[in-house]
Amino acid sequence: MSELQFEKSLRGSRAYEIMLADIRKGLGHAYRIVSADDDLADSFFSLVAATVFCQSGDACLNCAECRKVLHLSHPDVIHVNRERDAIKRETIVDLIDSVEIRGMSGKKLYIIHRADLMNLTAQNKLLKTLEEPPEGVTFLLGTANEMSLLETVRSRTRAVYLDSFDERSIYDELIALGKDERQAAVAAACSDGMPGKALLIADSAQYVGYFDAATALLARLNKSSDIVELSPAVQAVDDFDEFLNVLSIIIRDMMVYKHDPSLAPSGELAGDIASLGAKYSDRALAEIVLLINLARKKRSLNVNLQATVDSLLFSMLEVKHKWQQ
Repeated sequence: MSELQFEKSLRGSRAYEIMLADIRKGLGHAYRIVSADDDLADSFFSLVAATVFCQSGDACLNCAECRKVLHLSHPDVIHVNRERDAIKRETIVDLIDSVEIRGMSGKKLYIIHRADLMNLTAQNKLLKTLEEPPEGVTFLLGTANEMSLLETVRSRTRAVYLDSFDERSIYDELIALGKDERQAAVAAACSDGMPGKALLIADSAQYVGYFDAATALLARLNKSSDIVELSPAVQAVDDFDEFLNVLSIIIRDMMVYKHDPSLAPSGELAGDIASLGAKYSDRALAEIVLLINLARKKRSLNVNLQATVDSLLFSMLEVKHKWQQ
């Protein structure tokens, strides 16, 4: 198994295709790597750096150069802000001072993690170096929010977008990482296409519990007396807002599956979603989405949890029967 998480998906991404083409013809001086998934961005940086310095030129991940990249010990790969904290001017001053020192290989790669956390003074300080770095120096600026970067910084960097991955790819990668099928399926479904988020979910028994509780609610909500049993269980979840998020995802997948079964969730969840989808009409599902949003708003206004849950369940039952298949 590769030490680089989501290696297969990253190698197949459009972002890596762009970087690989530039590596082969000659890297530019600065890139901004745009991704909402910090962990995925870190893996991408490692893959790019390994490609740049690999003895075979193909990021084999086994040669001495690749191993140094993966172990964060390569002298010509300089990481800035791996902790993803605010970046001040002093940090950039130190970076600039080191840029003039020639790399041992003749190349140097500066990776600034979450460069969008640079304050304005730090960004302005970096501008000239971004525009005219010494020969052989390339900057990779990771950013979750590129609009937090000055327009002058954006204009000096080539944008490379690390897009979200499809659910099946994330599921397959999680299985390869040794996650069990249900963990992997739930994590892939709830990850919003972000592998880093999927890993966190897959490692959380709590999250799988939310998913099971939400599917049980949708399956068992048939008459008013069911609410007496279901409401306490919903109120007992550790994070009601996260439970609502999971419930929304399940509703989304039910709606998608009803219109295109080929887009069923991964693994064993497909059967759950198909079974649940048969119990609710399209109109009922659309109404339930609105009810979930209303429950979120009530909680933001500190409405009593029991009152919020009971209102949600009674309203869900009402629309389920009002808009029957």
